[in-house]
Amino acid sequence: MSTTRTRRARGTASSLLSVMAASLLAGGLLMVGAPPAAAHDNLISSTPEAGSTVKVSPEEISITFSGELLTAASSVVIEVTSPDGQNVTDGEPVVDGTTVTQMLTAGPSTGVFTVLWRVVSSDGHPISDQYTYTVQAATGPTGTAAPDGMPTQTAEPTATARVDVHSGPSRGGAFLPLMAVVGGAIIIGGALLVVLLVARKRRRRDRAAAAVAAGREAAAETRQMREHPTDT
Repeated sequence: MSTTRTRRARGTASSLLSVMAASLLAGGLLMVGAPPAAAHDNLISSTPEAGSTVKVSPEEISITFSGELLTAASSVVIEVTSPDGQNVTDGEPVVDGTTVTQMLTAGPSTGVFTVLWRVVSSDGHPISDQYTYTVQAATGPTGTAAPDGMPTQTAEPTATARVDVHSGPSRGGAFLPLMAVVGGAIIIGGALLVVLLVARKRRRRDRAAAAVAAGREAAAETRQMREHPTDT
């Protein structure tokens, strides 16, 4: 009977250990496989291009982003400042998916224009930046004219830098690997602790069961000697 109880206790402890190990493993996989935080949208192109030089002052400008923008009231703001400091925008900006278009009024025909924009990214965080383009009046040809059919060199577009006005979840993604390592170490340590505690408890039960069995055997032998004494 004592042996049966011991086996049942061992089976229960083994089942409990298996369930706890499976739970800890599932938790570790969930932590490691957690997706990174969403990043802000980026400005990918503009017309005129940032830093470019055009021959004619544009009637409108357009800015294209990597994701669809939020179009709540006052969430999209575009200002175009002329060389004399005037805002030459005409009306409200129009958002079409990932592109924002802003009409312009007739202003100075030449000079450096500054475009200041502010939008709300698809992840709900505001982003803003500015860039410039130059309107340069066409000049007559000087020197030897280029032969017909020769391509005309144009200014290379420059990349537009983006400045976030909100430091949000995009920085949190850098800490995910560290969190996964720490979480894995905690899970492994907890599993080892459970194994040690179960093994220790099992050894104590085995020792107690062995002591009880030895006591019963000694008592049985004593009782048998009393019932059947040896003849001298």
